[in-house]
Amino acid sequence: MAKLSYRMLQITGAPAGLLGLDEIFADLFTAHFAPEEPDTLEQLVKAVRKHNFIPKPALADYKAALGREYKRYCEQRTQGNDVTPRNYGSWQGIPREQIPWFPTVSAQLCNGCGKCLEICPKDVFRMTEKQVVEVVEPFACIVGCCFCKSACDPQAILMPQKSMLDQYRHGQRHVT
Repeated sequence: MAKLSYRMLQITGAPAGLLGLDEIFADLFTAHFAPEEPDTLEQLVKAVRKHNFIPKPALADYKAALGREYKRYCEQRTQGNDVTPRNYGSWQGIPREQIPWFPTVSAQLCNGCGKCLEICPKDVFRMTEKQVVEVVEPFACIVGCCFCKSACDPQAILMPQKSMLDQYRHGQRHVT
C-alpha cells in the first residue's frame, strides 16, 4: 500500500491531521465533482472516513473545513497551479508531520495586531477576513521555536511544552 499524504486542517480553530486528503481531492477532481455540488461533501466525508476518525459531534465542522479546502484545491487546479503535497522535511530524523510542535491561536484572544505574522520566518500564519490570525502551515513551524508566542501581547498563541520534545529526542537515540 502506498504511503498516504498527511494534511493538517483547522477545524473550529483546532488543528486536525488527516491522512489521504490530497489523494481524495485529486480523485474527486478527476471524477469532475464540483465543490458546490451537494453530493461532493458527502463523497469527501465518506472518503476521509476510510483512513480517519471524524467525531459525530464535529461532523458539520469537518464538512465545512473539507468543503473549503476542496474548493481551494479545485481553484488551484483550474488555474493550473501546483497542488502537490508539501515536503516538510524532518527533525532529528523523524518526519516533521509526526512532531506535534506548532502554534494554536485563540480567535477569542487574538486582536489582529499581526506581530506573529511579522516575526514568523516560515509563514505559519495568515490573517483571516475577520482580522484574526489562524495557523495555515503548522508543520512549517520550526521545532522548538516560540518567537510568535513571545510577540503576542494578548497571549492568544499557545505552544506545546518544550519538554514534550524530549520523548522524540530520547526515542531517536535508540534508533540505529
